[in-house]
Amino acid sequence: MGKKWQHTVGFTITELVVVISVITILLGIAIVVYPGAQRQARDSQRKSDLTQVSAALGAYVIQKNNYVGVGSGCGINGNGNGWLSAGPSEIAAYPKSIATCLQEAGVLAAGTFKDPSDCVWVSGGACGTPMGQAQAYMKATCTKAGQAITYVMAHLEGSPRIDATIDALCDANSVSGFDSTTQKWGTNYGMNYYVIAK
Repeated sequence: MGKKWQHTVGFTITELVVVISVITILLGIAIVVYPGAQRQARDSQRKSDLTQVSAALGAYVIQKNNYVGVGSGCGINGNGNGWLSAGPSEIAAYPKSIATCLQEAGVLAAGTFKDPSDCVWVSGGACGTPMGQAQAYMKATCTKAGQAITYVMAHLEGSPRIDATIDALCDANSVSGFDSTTQKWGTNYGMNYYVIAK
């Protein structure tokens, strides 16, 4: 009679410890890397959205001879500035959102054009975001060194604050609906990225 071979199925304790250790290390790496990847994806979306809005404003100026300006009926007090997607359902002083006016003119694709956080405007903790780091898009038409200019702005999560630079985008008191204090887009709202409409 030949020898009988016994074959056991399973892992040794050492093998199990090694596998669990490898899985733990991989999970630890994923936990650290995943939020950063999400943040980068949201910031990429913000940059893309602002590029689209800037192009839409450029097309709008060809049609209407202004960048959704004073008397447009859009934005704060209908004067074309402020939160890009806020309308009367968010803020009574906004008869229509700036994004809606661009869409009605046929220069911006249908969509909400909200920040990827789904925030439309920020005041007193709306969207769960405090003033000073607003995750909602803004638009401002103003003068800089006496020249008319239009900006669309966002808060990028992965970029540092540059309050002094952003605060100085417009000449003091040159933004309809905002005074020299409230037009400090960096200090007051945390905007740290902008595109100039052309």
